[in-house]
Amino acid sequence: MAKKSKGPNKSQAIRDYYNSHPGAKPKEVVAALKKKGIVVNAQFVSTIRSVSKKKGGKIGRPGRPVGSGKRETNGSGEVSFNSLIKVKAIVDEMGGIGRARSALTALERLVD
Repeated sequence: MAKKSKGPNKSQAIRDYYNSHPGAKPKEVVAALKKKGIVVNAQFVSTIRSVSKKKGGKIGRPGRPVGSGKRETNGSGEVSFNSLIKVKAIVDEMGGIGRARSALTALERLVD
């Protein structure tokens, strides 16, 4: 476990400086904080700056997009009208329900 520092919070000092000087470069921040007795390096300043910018957004691993994998149903487990329209277009394209059933049977064997 990391030990607690008795000195000032360096990360907060960096954020505070950027709040009052938004266009400051990391080296400028290092120099300004050094005058206050806070020793940091430019890489640490850059890291704190980038993490602070991300705070408003989602942090974590990227995952599956929202809504992907959802089935189009009407809530009772039945297929929605929009899904039926899409299936009808596929059946028409394949040349009828018989051919579509054959294709689904072959697909089912491939998936299993």
